[in-house]
Amino acid sequence: MDQDLSRPPLSVLVADDQPLVRELILGLLAREPDLAPEGVADLPEALARIAAHGPFDVVLLDLVMPGMNGLEGLERAMAANGGRPVLLMSGNLPEEMLAEAQRLGVAGVLPKTRFAAIAETVREAGRRDRLPLAEAERQLLQMLVAGEATEELAARLGKEAFETVLAALFARLEVSSRAQAVLAARRRGLV
Repeated sequence: MDQDLSRPPLSVLVADDQPLVRELILGLLAREPDLAPEGVADLPEALARIAAHGPFDVVLLDLVMPGMNGLEGLERAMAANGGRPVLLMSGNLPEEMLAEAQRLGVAGVLPKTRFAAIAETVREAGRRDRLPLAEAERQLLQMLVAGEATEELAARLGKEAFETVLAALFARLEVSSRAQAVLAARRRGLV
């Protein structure tokens, strides 16, 4: 268990219409000191909870429950959660639906048969989203998102400093271009 208790617990929303499954998942997650789970029974309740709470660090969303309408519900939950990770739970997800969920940007798929791995899966998704950026990296990222020209940034920050911070930012985001960095930052809710 790789837990960083110096940070606040990850807020986790569990949306599943089966009370037994939802309570089992909530119980498993509540035993972990670095996770703070809440539960709801359907997509409308999940969307209302996200609106009231603000984006959760991780949302666990059952594929087959009231309001989902297939992957349309996934898209709505992802939009409501502001780009933070949404994991899809399913007993048996067809390959074509899995590919479409991945294309939409789902953070992962958690089979309902793998309860033993649920806390680590949630933790991993939340860890990816809570990317710690140095202040210089955060400032540069904001400038990149604002569309400032590379030449202007290099002139303003100094070519060597610009290249050093940009390389560190790319490595931290696991990207290799400016456009990828902006997309990754938006997807993770960093900007």
